[in-house]
Parts: sequence; structure tokens; C-alpha cells
Amino acid sequence: MNRPTLRQLEYAVALADEQHFGRAAELVRVSQPGLSGQIAELERRIGVPLFERTSRTVYTTAVGALLIERFRAVLRDVDDLVAAAAVHDGTIRGTLRIGAIPTMAPYLLPPVVATIRKRFPNVRLHLEELRTANLVEALEGGSLDIGLLAIPVETGSLTVEKLAVDPFFLTLPIGHPLEGTKPIALSALNDLPVLLLEPGHCLRSQVAGSLPMDPFRARPGREVYSASLATLVQMVASGEGVTLLPKSALAVEARVGSGVSTRTFREPAPARTIALTWRASDPYSALYEAVAEDLRKAFAEWLDIDLLTNN
Repeated sequence: MNRPTLRQLEYAVALADEQHFGRAAELVRVSQPGLSGQIAELERRIGVPLFERTSRTVYTTAVGALLIERFRAVLRDVDDLVAAAAVHDGTIRGTLRIGAIPTMAPYLLPPVVATIRKRFPNVRLHLEELRTANLVEALEGGSLDIGLLAIPVETGSLTVEKLAVDPFFLTLPIGHPLEGTKPIALSALNDLPVLLLEPGHCLRSQVAGSLPMDPFRARPGREVYSASLATLVQMVASGEGVTLLPKSALAVEARVGSGVSTRTFREPAPARTIALTWRASDPYSALYEAVAEDLRKAFAEWLDIDLLTNN
């Protein structure tokens, strides 16, 4: 049997993802003619066309789409095989692919990277920022190894380790009548325009679920949504309304000169839970559990976030 090579499967997956020979060749570090020749040889060996070529782009055929997913599974299994062979020495070899949701990545990835570097100094890191649904899909599909997200969310069969409670702070424009030092009641938000992230962010639903009123009716006809916490803060600073920020984001988004001030809420204060997640079948699972324990301590120390045990 004239079997395809793993390298050919890797090339096919790259081309399916990039839909462009030049970008795919750059991704897998091979010349464009070399990639094209290997794809043609792969199609010859399996006897079906995987791609439809046009002058501008590349499309995956119907049968190609089915086979590409099988290729991904084969490559993932091979990666797991290599990892299983190396895991006995208590370290992670090669590249560790880490994903984080956008409302955590700018604020929590630095301590995550520092923590992992301390435990595994020789590992190569690949970082991605993805919304929750895409992050879970990437973990389940094997294109990411571990992910940082907020729970509760649907994580399927993934292993989930709780790391820390991340309380929300009321964020106001400088000079707002509600500025002060004492904790504020959630009911104070009833008559305020609360600005939210745009649909698709889990933080949007977490904040909305914390509010005593319907935030989508707080300002009929003048809803202001944003794709990022940074933009939300700018809208607050300009007087468009107020918002809720997680404590992990305050050092960056509510720093001196940002134009906003913050207040804590009375107990029980609204919060989200930071979690680390990965595939239960990953050979490095025991090492990821050790990373999770390191991160609990790191978040408590560096970010002054409450330490949380996984129960």
C-alpha cells in the first residue's frame, strides 16, 4: 500500500486552514512548489481530489473536508504518542499551545507564561486568543493543549481545574456621583446605563447575570456594546455609562490616568471563576494539574485574587 506520509497530512491540514498555497507553505516552512508537489502526490496516493484550485484561493472539496478532519485526528494521535513517550521524565517537550479568552489573555497570560517557564524552562510556547466556544473547540480538536477561560461554560469532556475567583468591580467615569470607598449595593445599578461586551463574549452573559435588572433595557435605543474591555473603559471614561470589570483587568484598564474609577460591591459580590482546561486523554494531564496548582498560587500572589481549591 502506497501510504501518505505524516508530512503530507500536515501540509494538507495547513492548506485547508490557510486556503492559500503561499501562506500554507510559510506556515509549515517549506517552499510553495514543494508544498504543491506534496499535495498533488497525496491526492494521487489516496485517489481523490482534496482541494479545488482557483487563481485566487483554494477550496476544500466535500470529500476533502471529511478527510482533513481524519488527518487532524491522525496528527493529534501521533503528537500524543510522542508526548506519552517523553512524559516519564516529568517535563513537557516541544511546543505547548495555550489559548485564552479575550477578557483574560491581556491580563492573565503574562503570569501564566511566567509560571510555565519556571516549571518547564525549555518548552516552546504558542499563544492564541479565542472566544470561549472556539477555545473549547480548539482544545477538543487538538490544535490547543491547555486553555484559560471563565466558568461556568459548556466544556464537554474536557478536564477543568478551578484556579481563582475573579470579582467584578463597578467601573465609573472620574467624578461620577457614585465614586467612593465603601462597597456598593448591586441595586445601585438599577437606574444606570450599563455598557456590555458585544454578543459572543462569555463575560457579557456573566455580567448580565450579575445585575439586578435587565441590562438590555437599561438604555433603550442607545445600547453601547464593545468588542473589548479596553474600548468599554474608554466609553465609560467619555461618560457613556458604567460597566463591570473583573479584578484581574483593573491594573491595566483602570490604572491611574485611564479616566475611570472603581468600587467594590457588597457581599455577595458578583464574580467569575478562572479555570484551566485540557483534554483528559492528554499524556501530560498530570503535568497540567501541577501547572494548575502553580497558577493558583501565582494568581493569589501576583494579582491578589482569592486562592481557590478545585472542589
